Amino acid sequence: MAAAWVRATVGVLAGVMATTAASADTVKVGVIGTFSGPFARWGQQFQQAIEVYQKQHGKSVNGNDIEVIYRDEGGPDPVRSKQITQQLITRDRVNILAGYTFTPNVVAVSDLVNEAKIPLVMLNTPTAAIIRKFSYAVRVSHTLPEVAEPIAAWGLEQGIRRVVTAVSDYTPGYDSETAFIQKFKEGGGEIIESIHIPLATTDFSPFFERILQLKPDALYIFGPGGPPTVGMVNTWSARLKPAGIRLLCTSETMEIDLPQIGKGALGVVSSFHYTETVDNPLNVALRKDLVAMFGPNTVPDLASVQAYDGMELIYRAVAKFGPKVTADEAVSLWKGLAFDSPRGPMQIDPKDGNMIQNVYLRRVEEHDGKLVNINIATFPMVRDPWAIKNPQ
Repeated sequence: MAAAWVRATVGVLAGVMATTAASADTVKVGVIGTFSGPFARWGQQFQQAIEVYQKQHGKSVNGNDIEVIYRDEGGPDPVRSKQITQQLITRDRVNILAGYTFTPNVVAVSDLVNEAKIPLVMLNTPTAAIIRKFSYAVRVSHTLPEVAEPIAAWGLEQGIRRVVTAVSDYTPGYDSETAFIQKFKEGGGEIIESIHIPLATTDFSPFFERILQLKPDALYIFGPGGPPTVGMVNTWSARLKPAGIRLLCTSETMEIDLPQIGKGALGVVSSFHYTETVDNPLNVALRKDLVAMFGPNTVPDLASVQAYDGMELIYRAVAKFGPKVTADEAVSLWKGLAFDSPRGPMQIDPKDGNMIQNVYLRRVEEHDGKLVNINIATFPMVRDPWAIKNPQ
């Protein structure tokens, strides 16, 4: 009789396991990032943070495997971006899309993604208006007006009245510049000149020599990250800082770039939605696991925290709606959702899918022989100023 009971029990368990296996599925997440060329660190940081997230949370949700498929957009290349997005939708049959580094790339796929009704989590692409091109998208990064306005306000508080702006010559550069100028002029500041620098520039000396001759109180810059941004800050440090011209910026002094910039960055104040030294449990764990998995010189960056939070949204959608989550279901969950992030508290704006989050004033300091950003003030739970000024 005991043997019969064992056989019956095993039969029941086998039936349960078979049912579970039959109901489980694979959720395919297509991640588009820049994995090659001068901006390859964006894709690398996306992937590293996603792997950390899956280490911490597992590679399945309610028995459904989460398979991440990476594709390389190769830099600012709208044609390639559209091609690989099409492949992910039609050939790989992804359930969810995430990623994109550059604004022109994500703009190029808007009609494609809308027609396919695929939920999209934008991991970067901070130009304010582009979110409105998508029917089923949210953003887990920031908008450029969101981070540019606070540094303009801070500059005015410091007595800075005359500024030159120098930004990379593409849409995000104009977005950042416009927001800074509007805020600065509202407070009584003067913009002496606005300079647009081609993305391919490697020698910034001619532009900065012009700025030196104009003798502003400060220079406001925006770069796309990586070598161009480092070049801008280094040229300011060598040519303009000795003349007493201060630097105002947002993401241009991220910790990942500070070793290449050096001590010339000491004292620079920037405004941004993520500070790498924020001492909350999620950020501490993110940094610890990045170092453990990818080496002692690995530093969390804006791309890291944005990809990490993007996976949080994806896991939550699968947990609530299952492996066949629709675009309508996902976006209905994401919009209005509030949760803790390595960056601090955040919420997806229920109106437009943008971020509502803290923006920090950070100062570059030296601690334990390393250059790092340290928070000196917080603008709490900032909503995208462009969206406020341009209601739908």
